[in-house]
Amino acid sequence: MSPRIDLKELPLASGHICQLSPIRNDLIPNYHLLVFPLNQGQPSTAEVTEMLNIGIEHAQKLSEKLLGDSEAFTILYSGYSSRREKGWHVHIVLLGTRWRKAWLYLILAGKNLLQACGIRKDDSPRLKK
Repeated sequence: MSPRIDLKELPLASGHICQLSPIRNDLIPNYHLLVFPLNQGQPSTAEVTEMLNIGIEHAQKLSEKLLGDSEAFTILYSGYSSRREKGWHVHIVLLGTRWRKAWLYLILAGKNLLQACGIRKDDSPRLKK
């Protein structure tokens, strides 16, 4: 994943924080990541809900500002076992058009296909059984 820039810390009702930052990615413009820092452990159910709400609110405001449409975004959340990066996080992507949504899914499919074929290595965590 590309380096994060302009990290913004947001307080949660629990006293923990979440971090929101735009991601530099030439293939997926207007891409942001909302994370629960690893040093805080795993978030509670209430913190997950609060963070999803923060993500949606941020996406709506940014989408309205940049695209003139407060509903032109996608929120992606992957369960623990299907994540490439360790830790709880939400992807926020501003889209604008259905073609950009199709492009996003094409890029994600290609990335996951490369991982499945062993061409792209990742550190996807797995729950111990």
